[in-house]
Amino acid sequence: MDPVNIAARLAERAALHPDRAAIVDNGGLRLTFGELDRRVRALGAGLARRGLGPGDSVLLFVPLSPDLYVALLATLHCGATAVFVDAWADRRRLDAAVRVASPKMFIGTPKAQLLRLVSPAIRRIPVHLTAGTRLLSLRRHESATPTDPARVDDGAPALVTLTTGSTGTPKAAARSHSFLWAQHLALAHHLRPREDDVDMPTLPVFVLNNLASGIPSVLPDFDPRRPAHVDPARIHRQMIAEGVTTSSGSPAFYERLARWCAETGERIPLRRLFTGGAPVHPPLARLLTSVAVGTVGVVYGSSEAEPISGIEARDMLAVMRGAAEGICVGRPVPEVEVKILRPHDGPITEMAGWEVARGETGEVAVAGAHVLAGYLNDPIAELRNKIHDGGRVWHRTGDAAWLDGEGRLWLMGRIAERVQRDGRVWWGGAAEVRALQVEGVRHAAYLGIADGGRGQRAVLCVETASGTLSARDRERLIAALAPIPVDELRAFRAIPRDPRHASKTDTAALRRALSPPVTSLPLPE
Repeated sequence: MDPVNIAARLAERAALHPDRAAIVDNGGLRLTFGELDRRVRALGAGLARRGLGPGDSVLLFVPLSPDLYVALLATLHCGATAVFVDAWADRRRLDAAVRVASPKMFIGTPKAQLLRLVSPAIRRIPVHLTAGTRLLSLRRHESATPTDPARVDDGAPALVTLTTGSTGTPKAAARSHSFLWAQHLALAHHLRPREDDVDMPTLPVFVLNNLASGIPSVLPDFDPRRPAHVDPARIHRQMIAEGVTTSSGSPAFYERLARWCAETGERIPLRRLFTGGAPVHPPLARLLTSVAVGTVGVVYGSSEAEPISGIEARDMLAVMRGAAEGICVGRPVPEVEVKILRPHDGPITEMAGWEVARGETGEVAVAGAHVLAGYLNDPIAELRNKIHDGGRVWHRTGDAAWLDGEGRLWLMGRIAERVQRDGRVWWGGAAEVRALQVEGVRHAAYLGIADGGRGQRAVLCVETASGTLSARDRERLIAALAPIPVDELRAFRAIPRDPRHASKTDTAALRRALSPPVTSLPLPE
C-alpha cells in the first residue's frame, strides 16, 4: 500500500457514506461523515495557513465531542502530529506533553486556555486556538478553500498519547500513520463490527476505529474524568434513544450500568459489549452476563498494544471454575505474537534465554504491527520497556501471566508488584481473585512491603462497604487465600483507582495510604 495519511483513509468512508451519522454527541448533535470530511478539509487548510505542517505537533485539550475529532483529524490532514491529553489531565501531565512533543499549536477549551496563566510551558506554545463553545467555535479557523490530505510517510508520527503513569512517570506513546491503520485492522478483526452497528465508545481512541469502519459513534453522556460516577439511567436511555448496538469501555463504567440494571430489572440493550483496560474479575463477568441482552467480551491490551487477546465472559467463567490461578483473558489475537519472559526488574537487551516454559508465570512480551515500537524522546523508557531482537521490537507489558495448554493467557498481576517473601514469589492476581470470592469484598489488592527478615511482607488490602472487617471476615479471607500468605490485612472504604479507567488499583496511592503499617497478623498454620 502506498504511503498515505491516515486522515485520507478515514475520508474514504465519507465518500461511501456521506449522509450516515459519524459522531453523535450527548446533546443529540449529529455530524455526518460527509460534513465531518468537509470540516476536516476546511480546518486542515486553515491550520496550514497558520503555518502547521509535517514535522509540527498540536496539543489537544478538548473534551470528548465532535470538535475534538474535527481538530484531531484536521491536524492529521495537514500532516502534523496530534498530541492528545486525557480529560482528567492535570498541569503536570500537560507540562509533560509539552516537554516531550514541543507543540507548535495548542487547541483547548476557554477553561483550558486559562492554564497559560499558571503554566510557563503552555505559554511558550506559539499558537493558541480556542474550541468548545458557540462563540469560540473552530469554524472561525476553517478555510474557504479546503485542501486534500498532506502526503506523509507511513512511519511519520500521527498521534501521541500519554500513558497513565500509575506505575511511574507518564510515557509519550507515539503512534505512526501505519500503526493506527494496523491497530484499526486488528480491532476490526477482533470486534467484528457490522455494517448496521451503532457504537458507544467510552475511550476516545475507539472513535477513530469507528470512523475508519464507517460506523456511527454515539458519545456517552457522562464525565470522562469520572467513569465510575456515570449516571446509569441516563446512559441506558441514550443507548435506547440512539439505537446503540455495541459498546466498549472500562470495567467501572459497565459495573455501574450493570448494577443499576440488576436493581431495576432492565437489560443492557446491546448486541455486543466489550470491556477491558483493567482486570475483569469473575463477579463482574457474572453480573454483566446476567443483564446483557447480547454477548460480553473481555479484551486484554495496553496503551502500547491494543488488542492483545480476548475471550467471551461466559467462556472465561467456565474456564475459571477449575483450580487454575489468575484471570483467563483468552487466546492472543492473530495479529500479535506473545512470549512469556522470566520476571526481571531491569532492562532486557535480547530475547535469547529469557522465554519460560509453557505453564510458567513470567512477563508478557508482545510484537506485531500494532505494537508500539518506541516512545517519543524517552530513551530511558525504551530501554526499560522494549527489546530489540534483530529487526523486531518486543514490548514488555509489565503484566505477569502464563499460557495454558490451549494457548490462553492467564493474568497474574504486575511484575513490579510480585511479592518476594522467604525466597518464594507470590502473585497479586491469584490472591485478588480468591479474595473477591469472599462475600462483601468489592475490590482487592495484594502487594509486598519491605521486610529485612523475609524480604517482603505480604499485605492484602480489601474494599468493603463499611471500610472494616469483623474477626470472622478476616478468618474467611485468610482461609480463602491459603496457601497464599497474608502477613497484614487492611480494610478500606475505597481503595485508590487509576484516573483513566477508575478500575485498576493505583498502587502508588495505596502504598501511601498504608503508612504507617498495621500490626502483622499471625500466619495461618
